[in-house]
Amino acid sequence: MVNHIRPDGGSFHLVAYNSTTGVVIHRGTVQGYADNSTWSRGQAWGIYGFANMYAHTHHFDYLDTARRMASYFLTNTPTDGIVPWDFNAPLTPPRPADSSAAMIAANGLILLAQQENSLSPRNLTGYTYYMDAVVKLLHDTTNLAWRPAWQSLLANGTVNNPQQNNLTGIVYGDYYFIKAGNDLITMGLAVC
Repeated sequence: MVNHIRPDGGSFHLVAYNSTTGVVIHRGTVQGYADNSTWSRGQAWGIYGFANMYAHTHHFDYLDTARRMASYFLTNTPTDGIVPWDFNAPLTPPRPADSSAAMIAANGLILLAQQENSLSPRNLTGYTYYMDAVVKLLHDTTNLAWRPAWQSLLANGTVNNPQQNNLTGIVYGDYYFIKAGNDLITMGLAVC
């Protein structure tokens, strides 16, 4: 929370530490646009991870961090709902989408919504906000990337854009797509 998350809720992809002292020696990225940018899949993993940590520990700092990361993710997703590979990459040339980041974030938001609903008193406003965001992410990503004719359910994944490995299916994008649907069914919010 201290070294990976920026004050605005964005995140560094990579933090390197001195192995003896634990002092941060570098913050940057490997798969993102630049060392000071926010790689969307890393941001999505952060939402998922911190919401999950709160669910297991009930340490409020984890919930607060998941909320901050979710706020950054949702605020920086374009109005068309297509999650870019990196939120800070230039728009020209067009930055590729990352359907896997969208699906990981959707699952993180489901976890976050569930945690909001478990608070005493329940935070129904937070629950509704995050669940509405989940439905929008699933809808917009499916409209963009549904490609069952491929050997993948979703196209438009970005494995590693600096290596030009984008616009493809990614197994964890498909996994989290199915997981989100299953979770919505389990929650009684969708039918199969």
